[in-house]
Amino acid sequence: MVFSFVNYFWALSFLLYFFTTISCIKICTTLLLLQLSKSVNKLRFKFVKQKVIKSQACFRLLDENYSIFQNYKGFYSYKGLIGRIGPVIVHLSIICILIGSIFGALKGFTAQEFVPKSEIFHVQNIVKSGQLSKLSQQPLRINDFWIDYDKSGFIRQFQSDMSILSGKGQEVKRKTISVNNPLIYKGVTFYQTDWGITGIRLKLLTKNKNLQLPVSKIATSSQKLWISWFPLNSSEKTGIILLLNTARGKIEIYNQNAEFLKTIHLGQSMLLDKFFPITIFEFILSTGVQIKTDPGLYLIYSGFMFLILSSFVSYISFSEIWLLESATNVFVGGQTNRAKIKFKIEIARLQKFL
Repeated sequence: MVFSFVNYFWALSFLLYFFTTISCIKICTTLLLLQLSKSVNKLRFKFVKQKVIKSQACFRLLDENYSIFQNYKGFYSYKGLIGRIGPVIVHLSIICILIGSIFGALKGFTAQEFVPKSEIFHVQNIVKSGQLSKLSQQPLRINDFWIDYDKSGFIRQFQSDMSILSGKGQEVKRKTISVNNPLIYKGVTFYQTDWGITGIRLKLLTKNKNLQLPVSKIATSSQKLWISWFPLNSSEKTGIILLLNTARGKIEIYNQNAEFLKTIHLGQSMLLDKFFPITIFEFILSTGVQIKTDPGLYLIYSGFMFLILSSFVSYISFSEIWLLESATNVFVGGQTNRAKIKFKIEIARLQKFL
């Protein structure tokens, strides 16, 4: 609530600043002409002529892309006004970013789901949500999940074949997502973020029966490790420990005293307790999907885009030139906020022309 109040306060302040600046620009063109006699003597770049044809000076400045306001005593000219209003665009960009942030905070949400392949799921595990956010209960399905490895055996990429379903179970949209390649549907983005192993399937060769064992991730390990327990009797006090550290099928076998026995791979048979052969034939992989929506994201992107553009616009020089006729002389002077050497040369050329 405090964060939202601060954002509202800054947005209101910037809006007031913007409209005040626009009003000041309209008033200043009149005041600059009324105060010519006081201003021209204070200018850094100036010269005095006994006689100047005012129309020639106006045409010369028009050729240099100046805009001119004149009265019976003289005229005021300027160019590069867009550089002057560059800071206004900066503040408007910040307002846009703040509004987008507030909108996203109120209506956005983030969820994280771990789903085994071929499963249908809904968004349930909410990590963060705004006060006005709405969660879509549209069914989703992970058709398949796989991991790509490089030649050295390290993971190169992991991908999920994902479908968005209608209420009747019909496929609406389908895409293979991977890291930095999300699926976007109706403002909701589905990111591939993680992967895991949720279970293993093995076959009892003597009974021709398939079993499924759950696995638990070892949270204290710096590597991805999963552990499972396979009991050898009904009391479950005697058994073997299965340690999995990769999805490629490598399994380390330990006894109940944590003594290493052997290493096997998927599809390889092993004999337990002399007359108890088994074959581990599948790892049940799960994919980590982050579901996120942020309605203010495009406003934020637009704000940053205009912020970058206005930074370049601010480097455009804003130059002003006054001409004041008195009874005996004509005073010409000017000022600029940037490129002062170039402006000095421009004043010298104007003096030579007149």
